[in-house]
Amino acid sequence: GMDSKVDNASADVPMDETSEELEVFGDIPMARFGHTVTLVSNSKAVLFGGATGDTGKYIMTGDTFLFNILSKSWSKLTVKGVPPSPRAAHHSTNVEQMQMVVYGGATGGGSLASDDLFLLDMRNGEEEATWMIVPVVGSTPGRRYGHTIIFAKPHLLVFGGNTGSEPVNDVWCLSVEKAPFSWAKLNCGTNVPPVRVYHSAAL
Repeated sequence: GMDSKVDNASADVPMDETSEELEVFGDIPMARFGHTVTLVSNSKAVLFGGATGDTGKYIMTGDTFLFNILSKSWSKLTVKGVPPSPRAAHHSTNVEQMQMVVYGGATGGGSLASDDLFLLDMRNGEEEATWMIVPVVGSTPGRRYGHTIIFAKPHLLVFGGNTGSEPVNDVWCLSVEKAPFSWAKLNCGTNVPPVRVYHSAAL
């Protein structure tokens, strides 16, 4: 019956063949949590931020690393411009090839990161990687951590997280094709997921 088919299918693919721990090279980032890793091209991913050390005495980081999937090598990017402050529990997403945004997060000691939207632009090559604050008019999703942000072209969508006083389930949208850029809070009707923090979202 159905069960034996499922069993056979899983027996054909032993777990140790579907995932492996890679040997990686280069400038390997310290162990951390609350960071983000964002795929920015078919072969490259960017790690940003996170906290290092043990809970209770951890240090927020604001460094930017690039992982080359083909060469399995890490490099720490020397970035120009205005980088996000050191933070964890922020969220990030790619917006186009070799571009990504970071929003929100916690900066330690109970403080939250600003409500600025940061863009990392690597279209001119990793050597020219530049952080900038995206100019936005009007209200924003506000300070929050443990939320998600995704890019459903041409819209950035922020959902949920904790505002510092409470967990939320609101949805905010920004169109990258409409200048000047502005956030809009969406009315999603009654069938909204309950409030949550530290969830995930993907397209």
